[in-house]
Amino acid sequence: MPNVVAVMIGIVFVTLAAFNVVLMLETSRPSCKATVRSRLITAHRIGGYSFVILFCIMVYSMSQRLAGSGITGHLPTYLVLHVVLVLSLVPLLLLKVLVARRYRQSPSMLKALGMAIFVISFVLVSIPVFSELLHASSPGGLGLKLATAVVVGGCLIQCALIYNKRERSQPLGEPSHLPETSARQAVPANPESSETLIHLRLVTTEPQTHDAKTLRFQILDKRTLAAKPGQFLTFRWTIDGKQVLRSYTISSSPTDKGHVEITPKRTENGYVSVFLNEQAKAGLIVEASGPYGRFYFDETQHKTVVLIAAGSGITPMISMVRYIADCKLPTHVRLLYCVRTDADIIFQNELVRLAESIPNFGYDVCLSRPGPNWKGQTGRLNKEFVSQQMLDLDAPNFFLCGPRGFMENAHQILVTLGVSDDRILQESFGESKNPPPRAPATPPGETVVFMRSEKVCEVLAGNTLLDVAEKNGVQIPYGCRQGVCGTCATRILSGTVRMDTEDGLTTEQKSAGYVLPCVSQIEGPVVVAA
Repeated sequence: MPNVVAVMIGIVFVTLAAFNVVLMLETSRPSCKATVRSRLITAHRIGGYSFVILFCIMVYSMSQRLAGSGITGHLPTYLVLHVVLVLSLVPLLLLKVLVARRYRQSPSMLKALGMAIFVISFVLVSIPVFSELLHASSPGGLGLKLATAVVVGGCLIQCALIYNKRERSQPLGEPSHLPETSARQAVPANPESSETLIHLRLVTTEPQTHDAKTLRFQILDKRTLAAKPGQFLTFRWTIDGKQVLRSYTISSSPTDKGHVEITPKRTENGYVSVFLNEQAKAGLIVEASGPYGRFYFDETQHKTVVLIAAGSGITPMISMVRYIADCKLPTHVRLLYCVRTDADIIFQNELVRLAESIPNFGYDVCLSRPGPNWKGQTGRLNKEFVSQQMLDLDAPNFFLCGPRGFMENAHQILVTLGVSDDRILQESFGESKNPPPRAPATPPGETVVFMRSEKVCEVLAGNTLLDVAEKNGVQIPYGCRQGVCGTCATRILSGTVRMDTEDGLTTEQKSAGYVLPCVSQIEGPVVVAA
């Protein structure tokens, strides 16, 4: 191949590598529309295959020139370097094609590979081009000047690409000069922050009912778990090679500093709950974050409490009662617990023990499907049952936890009995909120950019931000999915969303731009910190 043709092919080769990098950067722009992004991806694919074809042609040409060069013995140093660069490009190209075809949710890896391929391609082409130019030029001649101009131009192009990448990686709406400590001071700790994870080892399991089991974990970290009775942890379970986030209330007392317990109830088609109840064995290692939640007992404020629970809603309540027993607090506690049958009573033996050991604690269980030998309360939670248990409705604080319908009924009963809303605390997990039918807020074809995860996702009409995150592998911890617990609070860097409720946000979070993804729909392009 004539030298001039080889030089031209080399320049085209490097240009294609740079072109593909620019296309990747353009595709990752938050303001890039879905239709434009689709065209850029197509262009990037065409450019990539053209680059591979040209690379194969260059490798064949180089091998032919080496074979006909007549060189015997060891190759010159510059030829050895040339061969090493060619061989290093082969696995990088194969890896890039693999990631692009099979792992499309890893744009950061594609960018890194693209930049590495561009740099190696530039050096690969520069060696023979500069060698030819310098060999044919005289001091101060045109060839030497041209070689110098190419080097300077290449450096400027690479600097521009690096600067462009840095600008795009800067979160929109967040000044680059803002100190990290200032951002943390302005916003309370929340699940999307980079707090230290807790490492836990499962040590024992204890069946509670036919479909509920208590799992006791040893805390492997030296630091203590500063939880309050009623709070929960968000666990990062690894099941069948996939990481899944689920939140579970701490059922043990916070006074147990070396261990923590949860009591998951197995639900039909419950991916994680089935695993925990049927497959989790001692020795299992898991990471967790937290504790989270504003649904907790505070002995400085709650001197008399009434706990109203249904089903697995007993878990935060048992933590509160255990804490009161361990600390020997004078708090007056009354528990009303509603389940279907006597076989569904979680912590049945523990409730008997606590009632015997705490002077100011009493409880009553109500069965909706009692057996023939049941002597206690029957039916569903009603006004008469609640009023019979309360001697003074003006004194206590009420904690509600259970299925959504149960809590709505309990809340309505308390309001009817004259209890003010400021004395009613409630928590619910795992159910999707069903707002009344309304027109979808999300315009067709709009996108969400998850900055920390480096993912750009198209949003379907009617999907919440949490739905989009889950479908695209973006990990956002969540709890109630109703905008109540505040677990999923995430910062919006750019764009507008509409929330069905803001109950789970603090005043500081609202002013700092946080939203609740579980009840948020976008109203145009949005950039999220997750």
